[in-house]
Amino acid sequence: MSRRTRPAAAGGRSRSTVIATALILIVVALAALYVVLRPDDSAPLAEPVAPRYPDLSMGPLEEITVGITETGGISVRFPAMITNIGEGAFLVRATRAHPLSDDWTVTQRIDDADGLFSQRETQGTLVWGGDGHDHWHVKEVESHRVETMDGTVLGEVVKAGFCFFDTDQVDGGLPGAPASHHYGSRGCGGQLDMGVHMGLSVGWGDRYPSSMFDQTIRIPELPDGHYVIRMVADPFDWFVETDETNNAVATEISVGTGVDGVRTVEIIGPVT
Repeated sequence: MSRRTRPAAAGGRSRSTVIATALILIVVALAALYVVLRPDDSAPLAEPVAPRYPDLSMGPLEEITVGITETGGISVRFPAMITNIGEGAFLVRATRAHPLSDDWTVTQRIDDADGLFSQRETQGTLVWGGDGHDHWHVKEVESHRVETMDGTVLGEVVKAGFCFFDTDQVDGGLPGAPASHHYGSRGCGGQLDMGVHMGLSVGWGDRYPSSMFDQTIRIPELPDGHYVIRMVADPFDWFVETDETNNAVATEISVGTGVDGVRTVEIIGPVT
């Protein structure tokens, strides 16, 4: 006796088609909404009237470790903190045309003393922090180097990406410095967001612990002796500041080897 069965797969395909179509329509609608609401890119960006620029620098080197990598090379690991000691917040806004685009337009917003703001387009771009951060990063905002005492660079890490916000107060006495953190990680955005809004308040810093990605410099060898750790904020001068000469902090370290073969490191002090 023959038996007729219901073609179950057809319903599954139909539901899948409906879901896929709905997702496509959502993406198209979001893109259309962005096109309607975004500022006119053809119009010139506003010029500052009484600008309050940020001033980026790096916090002092407070701890450091030197170890041996799996391949026998040397790893130099340390925390770092970018700071803002300027007159205004460090504000970055980034937009893109649709949620699947990698083409970001990154602008620096500059608050004016009259309560308004201006903005300027930068050469920066964003990269998705898929290493556990799960938010957007501005590429190459910091660089870290190991140098000889005469300035020869032995190893360098230009941070692949960095989302900045208030984590540590560094100088609460600066005019305009908030008593508590103002900008948080929410401004770093989600993977499908078409805009992000990052900020670093006056008198605040953003600390990256030594355990995080891009806080390790790997070099083939590092004989016992004295070296310089140089940390640089905005190494490519993409952002406008009140002072472009104080972005780097250099610290002398002494590297040695203990009787048991373990590498040792000591912070000597700032290098002027």
